[in-house]
Amino acid sequence: MAKKLTLKCNGKKLTITPLAMERDLPAGNPMVVAPGHGEIEISTPDLSNEADYVGKPITCKVEVTGKNIAQISSEIMLRIGKTLVGPLYRDYLVSPTDREVKGIRHPRWTSENDIVFNVTPTIKLLYCGEGFTLACMRPENYGVVAEAQIWLLEGVYQRGGGEPFRARLEFNNQGDLIKKTGFYPASLDGLVSPFELFIEDGDTFEPYVTLISDKGEESLATVNPVMLGGCLPIWVKDDVPEGTYNVGVTVEDFDGKSTSRFSAVTIVKQ
Repeated sequence: MAKKLTLKCNGKKLTITPLAMERDLPAGNPMVVAPGHGEIEISTPDLSNEADYVGKPITCKVEVTGKNIAQISSEIMLRIGKTLVGPLYRDYLVSPTDREVKGIRHPRWTSENDIVFNVTPTIKLLYCGEGFTLACMRPENYGVVAEAQIWLLEGVYQRGGGEPFRARLEFNNQGDLIKKTGFYPASLDGLVSPFELFIEDGDTFEPYVTLISDKGEESLATVNPVMLGGCLPIWVKDDVPEGTYNVGVTVEDFDGKSTSRFSAVTIVKQ
């Protein structure tokens, strides 16, 4: 197992613990080939600054080409040593035109896309009372107004000394918890059974984070657990700590495969 990583945030040391399961994904490779669909290419993201102040927006320009593009997301990863940690920020980019399938809005990306977006490096923190931890959440819906977005956070849930299990927390854009789901371990046929999760005093939740090595190998990790009970967890947005971050895009194809391309920026306090 890879060694643990540490991050100091709001005066607290957060420890990132890699999990035993690892999988190689072309996260650092600008080209992905999907069988029968051709290749997807991502240019090196062109950032407005190589160094900037906390709270300042960054402009990113990037070209994405291919015929199998389902979604394109903007992302920010934190660099700790040679490892990328995150995504601290992720949101869907809106395509010039959309399509609707069964009442649900989807992007319609062309085979050549010149993309420009602005992003301010921020982090989301999961609080329960005075305790907090890092929350690398992903958006649920494409193309909705910010106030209507639902944010998903998965991780490891544990009751006292019981057996840990996977759980997913869902929040609205104001930070309130609106749904909580646990997942029984996979059965022999590979099916995972969800169930409504009830939070009890003393329960803990360790959010998942993604790690990307300098070789482009992607793996899963957890960050400090937060103690639950007495109040419902909420998320809040905060400035990123000083450090080196990678800003760019992740492209997902219709086969569910994804690839990312980033450029580095150093963030310091003004």
